[in-house]
Amino acid sequence: MSAHALVDCDVLLWVQRSAITVLVLDDTGLDLVQSVSVRPNQVVFRTGDCPDSIRRAVHHGITRFIVGRQEHVDHLVEYARRTTFVYLAPGLPTVVPARRIVVVGLHGDIDACGTPTEWADAAEYALCRTAQARTLGTPAHRIVLSRSAGTVVPLSVERLDSIVRAVDEALRQGCARWRLARPAVTIAAL
Repeated sequence: MSAHALVDCDVLLWVQRSAITVLVLDDTGLDLVQSVSVRPNQVVFRTGDCPDSIRRAVHHGITRFIVGRQEHVDHLVEYARRTTFVYLAPGLPTVVPARRIVVVGLHGDIDACGTPTEWADAAEYALCRTAQARTLGTPAHRIVLSRSAGTVVPLSVERLDSIVRAVDEALRQGCARWRLARPAVTIAAL
């Protein structure tokens, strides 16, 4: 779930009572999760071009990041004082090994108005990347699929259900095709 959804009091209470993962896309989202006391272990932070945002997220105790460039990993190495878990964005097939940095998965980005088929395609592409990462010595056991940064287009329950079904089917077929164990998947469509 996107941090931007936390402005709804019912959603916020639900997140605070559960172990739901909150995807933070920017400084505004980081400010929001801090101000409403979302636990840092519930947050995945998507790194951007500003090293200060990465430093702030690490300082807040966040240990899970989506990285899009090697420079993001370099900043995490500089700022992190404990093990940090990263998801590789498309276009970043692997990262230079670094202390305290553990690649745990891959990230797929879907357009704001993405159809269930586009979500399924992103899942399948992430599985293909998982197979490639395995051959490069970077095992990835998790996938995070999320809508593009800045997206706040509401989705109906029916649409969310169709996205989940499409992703599930893509994972079933892709795992069989590439002989992969089914990864843990986070769908951040809200």
